[in-house]
Amino acid sequence: MELRQLEYFREIANTGSINEAARKLNMSQPPLSYQIRQLENELNVQLFERTHKGVILTAAGKLLYDRAASLLDYARSTELEVSQTGKKRVLRIGITPTTVGTVMPFIAEFSKKNPDVNFEVHDGITYTLYDYLQEGIIDISVVRTPLRLDDVESAVLHSEPMIAVSNPEMPSERRKSLILEELVHRPLILYRRYEKLIMDAFHAQNLVPEVFCLCDDARGATLWVKEGLATAIFPQSMEPLCEGLACQVLDEPDLVTKILLIWQKGRKPTAVVQDFMDVCLK
Repeated sequence: MELRQLEYFREIANTGSINEAARKLNMSQPPLSYQIRQLENELNVQLFERTHKGVILTAAGKLLYDRAASLLDYARSTELEVSQTGKKRVLRIGITPTTVGTVMPFIAEFSKKNPDVNFEVHDGITYTLYDYLQEGIIDISVVRTPLRLDDVESAVLHSEPMIAVSNPEMPSERRKSLILEELVHRPLILYRRYEKLIMDAFHAQNLVPEVFCLCDDARGATLWVKEGLATAIFPQSMEPLCEGLACQVLDEPDLVTKILLIWQKGRKPTAVVQDFMDVCLK
């Protein structure tokens, strides 16, 4: 199995058409079809089902599609790292969208102290970056709890409370903080990533909240809040997304999320990773 075959395979899967994939790859259709047949023969599986509208992935094809992304990312990362040997060091780091503000001051300081280092940044949710770390695609990552930490080493960069985000026209929104009991009778929007953490905090106080909506997109949830439909609960670092809304800190010790550095367990960090950790954890 060759890397170019994986690239061809993913292009066909993305376009749903061998002809369109061939056009984007600047090659003719017959050699592209031949490469896919070779790949299917080597793996002894059918990767695509042919339909009158194009092609769709089989179950085996879907599995290879997911794995191929990681393999190609790893290959590109390795190529960059090798090509930079003797020239520039490369720090391969994962960063989640809600931790950028926390980690950037450390990156700026590190970069000033280490002008010989270039960066390869992978953006993604915590769980995706966790997998990238285990697969060796990145060297270190910035993530947020809750997260299982059995298979990684970790260190805390920052801890922050949750906030209640509401329509500013509500009269109680002038106070700076709230407790969970004050939210029991409000319809709530919960960011699915923190659903268990939030619900556990309510239940620990024998409180039953009214969950109006579960969501995966904080930006979208703010639109619901602006319409006065519900109060959202987010980590405090998401406050910049809530312009024009009332944000109140939840004064609850159990409702705290931590921003962590994680790196592979049982493996000594490379020199560039150690230098970055020294800046972050001093």
